[in-house]
Amino acid sequence: MTPQLWHVASLVVTLLLLVVGYAVVLRLIERLVLAISRRHPDAIRSRTLGSLLTNLLRWAVAFVVLVLILRELGVDVQAIAVSAGVIGIVVGLGAQALIRDLITGIFLLFEGLLAVGDEIKVGDQSGTVESIGLRVTRLRMLDGAVRVMPNGLLTDFANYSAEWARAVVEVTVPRTVDVERALTVLREVADAWARETSTPLEPPVAQGIIRFSGGGDAVFRLMARVQPSRRQDAELELRRRIRQAFDREQWAALGAS
Repeated sequence: MTPQLWHVASLVVTLLLLVVGYAVVLRLIERLVLAISRRHPDAIRSRTLGSLLTNLLRWAVAFVVLVLILRELGVDVQAIAVSAGVIGIVVGLGAQALIRDLITGIFLLFEGLLAVGDEIKVGDQSGTVESIGLRVTRLRMLDGAVRVMPNGLLTDFANYSAEWARAVVEVTVPRTVDVERALTVLREVADAWARETSTPLEPPVAQGIIRFSGGGDAVFRLMARVQPSRRQDAELELRRRIRQAFDREQWAALGAS
């Protein structure tokens, strides 16, 4: 076999091995995405992750094939690689924010820190996650506006939809009201709400005085662990019941938060 034919045969065999390896890795990616979707049933996240891995694999294989072909044609691949490295550094310096967003998006998808439908707070902005991409995440605000947030800003956020949530209601009670009587009324309200709605995951807790308002009135706190999707409804219902109880006691409730 002549050297030319040997090079051609070697190149063909290498390409065939790459194609077989590409098919095998694609199959492994499908199994990985399926396993993740079983543990975290989020179709959007699974599709995004599968698409990301497939694209990375496709570009990697294309790069290897290009290098092999150029080398067989006698092109100095090392010089091209050095030039590409210099260009990559220049582009990277000008696209640091984009790279940060992409890397953060990959970690969010891999670690399952967010899911579509989660209620989160980033800084002073709160909203419901509508979509999670590699570069940006879309939040639906309370007023209906959509906030497109770069993933690089999601390095520090609060997730109110992770496993369970806590409904918290703080009530200001006039200082003329007996503390024990106020606690008794709050506990009665909480116990009645728990029996009638079966909302709390654990028995609600009525705390004592947590602080005093500017006018010297006592501020009490009522807490209950609930499903994340029921937190706001639980707080609204508890406030309504507390107001009714205070009206029966003829107390002037100065506020509930």
